[in-house]
Amino acid sequence: MNGLTIFNHSARQVTGNLGMAIRVSWWFIAIILVAVIVAFLLIPEDVLYALNQTPEEIADNLSISGGSALLLILAAIAAAVFIFWAASLIAIVWHRYILLEEMPVGTIPYRKEFRIGRYFWYGVGVTLLTLIVGMVIGGILLMILGPGAMRSLEANQLGGELALGIIGALITGIIVTVFYLRMALILPAVALEEGLTIGKAWEASKGYSGAIAGAAVMLTILNIVVGFIFEFLLTLGLPELLVSLFDLAFNWFYFMLNISILSTLYGHIVQKREIY
Repeated sequence: MNGLTIFNHSARQVTGNLGMAIRVSWWFIAIILVAVIVAFLLIPEDVLYALNQTPEEIADNLSISGGSALLLILAAIAAAVFIFWAASLIAIVWHRYILLEEMPVGTIPYRKEFRIGRYFWYGVGVTLLTLIVGMVIGGILLMILGPGAMRSLEANQLGGELALGIIGALITGIIVTVFYLRMALILPAVALEEGLTIGKAWEASKGYSGAIAGAAVMLTILNIVVGFIFEFLLTLGLPELLVSLFDLAFNWFYFMLNISILSTLYGHIVQKREIY
């Protein structure tokens, strides 16, 4: 098994079962799609800009009271919880479809025996640990690459600054993705109701670090390249709403690809399945 095999096998799980992938997640896509369209069509631009700021800046930019700012923050937290819950449900259904060939049932394929709460909290925990690792790696790279970036700026060498930024993003993205995938091996186990701890998941995946790193390289490059493409589309003058819809479609595929990679890794490492 190598990184290319992992990536290709997982991508085929999504593209080869595209109808099922949409069936599993269409309800969540519809909610996000409506939210994005409403945000662009009904919410003033200054409000959209302010919502991307810190809580203090939100209050200043919108000239709202502390209570109103608190309501906005609580709404953002509630939205984040809902997104994590919905993502957990979709991931569980997809893991079970790929690894057990279990067909989803219902418009929203929820079943009370699904351990969504456990999947949710493990997912949050793994994500937070990954963010901490990312900040540490980012800080170290900033100390290493920072002086070079400053020299490029002083010499007006935009290309040098850009190259350093890409290198830093690649290194950080690869390390963080490997860290995440090795720990997140526990998530398919939760979906399948099989016993596995984060420590055991880390230990079980130790011999596959090179292959996982290869898959992480491809995921990171894909994310960076598509990000540049979307920025380029904006410079061409395409409507921001249209580019946001493209971005939403990519993020859906990227999410399904990631949980497919977890299914692939779990199937091969834990269940000893062959992949090709």
